[in-house]
Amino acid sequence: MPDIPLSINKIFGPDGLLAGSLEGFEFRPSQMQMSLLIEEALQKKIPAIVEAGTGTGKTFGYLIPVILSGKKTVISTGTKNLQEQIYAKDIPLLRRATSLNIDAMIMKGRKNYLCLFRYHQYFSQQSLLKTGMEETRKKIDAWLKRTEFADREELSWMADADMLWDSISSTSDQCLGTSCMFIDDCFLSKLRSKAAKSRIIIVNHHLFFADMKVKKGGFGEIIPRFQVALFDEAHNIEEIATSFLGESLGTNQLMELARDLEKGFKKRRGFNKSGLKKAIFALRSGSEHISNLFADYKDKDRLDENTLSGIMQGPARNISQALRNIQEKVSIEEIDDTADQAISARAGELDKLLKEVLTIRDDGWLNWYEKRKKSLVLYHSPLDISGPMNDLLYKKAQTVLFTSATLSTNGNFDYIRSRLGLRDEVIESIYPSHFDFKKQAIMYIPKDLPRPDTRDFGPAVAERICDILKKTEGRALVLFTSYHNLNIVYQIIKDHIPYTIFRQGDAPRSVLLEEFKKDIHSVLLATGSFWQGVDVPGETLSCLIIDKLPFASPDEPLVGARIRIISEREGNPFMEYQVPSAIISLKQGLGRLIRKTTDRGILSVLDVRIKSTRYGRFFLESLPDIPISHDIKDISRFFEKT
Repeated sequence: MPDIPLSINKIFGPDGLLAGSLEGFEFRPSQMQMSLLIEEALQKKIPAIVEAGTGTGKTFGYLIPVILSGKKTVISTGTKNLQEQIYAKDIPLLRRATSLNIDAMIMKGRKNYLCLFRYHQYFSQQSLLKTGMEETRKKIDAWLKRTEFADREELSWMADADMLWDSISSTSDQCLGTSCMFIDDCFLSKLRSKAAKSRIIIVNHHLFFADMKVKKGGFGEIIPRFQVALFDEAHNIEEIATSFLGESLGTNQLMELARDLEKGFKKRRGFNKSGLKKAIFALRSGSEHISNLFADYKDKDRLDENTLSGIMQGPARNISQALRNIQEKVSIEEIDDTADQAISARAGELDKLLKEVLTIRDDGWLNWYEKRKKSLVLYHSPLDISGPMNDLLYKKAQTVLFTSATLSTNGNFDYIRSRLGLRDEVIESIYPSHFDFKKQAIMYIPKDLPRPDTRDFGPAVAERICDILKKTEGRALVLFTSYHNLNIVYQIIKDHIPYTIFRQGDAPRSVLLEEFKKDIHSVLLATGSFWQGVDVPGETLSCLIIDKLPFASPDEPLVGARIRIISEREGNPFMEYQVPSAIISLKQGLGRLIRKTTDRGILSVLDVRIKSTRYGRFFLESLPDIPISHDIKDISRFFEKT
């Protein structure tokens, strides 16, 4: 620690430590104000909501008051990329600039860490002792001698899609706990032991809410108890919390248990296997039966009482009996093998999940399903997370902080507060981006296109996108709200522009982004996951086009159910829920364009409703102050100026 007690002013001020030691550091009043606001919330032990626009420097803005507070803090991020950035880049920079002793560590989901039991079990198979696998084993053995926690991220030589990691990484299903022969050397145990002693723990939202669920069940904890919880990228908390605070069961989980039982046949001696064979057959046939029931159904929808009853009285009954038989088999045969005992525990957990996802609760819960490529998943999801957030988080932590570049709608936080159940005193503020949008961008909104709900919309939008791309010379990310519109546009424009077109789904997301960055004049057509977390500064992304306002479809089971609940209490679901949700999504999408002070570009929303409807103004009033044009020729003029 420095000899003189540090304050936020001494660190962030124009003549502060950061200005004096970090090359290129720019004093930003909004960054210091944000830091002071968070300091106030920490001192008063009340929640805070902060919207900090791109370029504000929000990471330093919250790290400094958290560090100076000395309180045990969990920082939760929306992505692993931000996790790594905070731990490997931002905190080391602050250490060097301030000489503060920052005691921080990073925690990820258990799948990111190697399991010694599964590793040795995997390589004990004689069939794997080939030259290629022996070399791989030697490399991993050498790594294990020097690694602290066996984090997958350290294996730069292992391809992202390498199936080996699935066979040797840690899983909750197959963890043997204290009965494991490697418990003394377990990397996860060491990780959790260090986390218990660390002052700052950096996690992601998925791990945070997985931990909340574990603590709710009273089965221990993943993340040690903390005083402060800070959520960065807090705009997507509701959906993640919903998935973890509910229950789900996929037919793939049942099939995997059947496969693992079958794999262990060779080593099982001394007892009759016929009972297990029957159980395996029942798991497989029952899973197939459930999948077949939904063969002619939509890809996802709510489950009504008749469908639930049909599943419970048919395939679920047989599956449940098979799962109980697996548990009883271990007990009857008195098997000492810890791997078999773990399988028995898995069978018990899956039987419990099966009952949970088929149980009908009150109107605050939704039973629904989703068809995936290799599985059908049944869900039991809460429609309002405010209760669990209050009971499991707000009442237990001293202070809870939320920040993101996109949390407000129409200049206030009413929407996010209602969704997260923040009803009591909250400190809040909006710090706009310090980028000069009046000079760095223009927004092109055509007035002459059909409405999105008409048949002519797709072809008309494709033609207009062609016109825009010719003026921008490619260099564009085009975001769609559905694959349907994406594919219509792709088929029409692919032969009409002289630039490379990348399409989501044709390659992994990371590969598409890397190729897009390399090819300056290329065009990337994308949906869903590209609306946030995409960072492509510079000329490559000089144009961002959005086909229509990103309203969540009422056909989505959770969205439809939330709309119904608001209607039943005589609220206005469109203005209370659908519009604010779409505003935050639009702000996330538009945030892909201007990432640096040197960036210049065109924003284009091709949905005439943003100008022609009464609610459209709420979208515009929630966006930065960007010049708007309805004349496509202004795109050429903009680039001529820059």
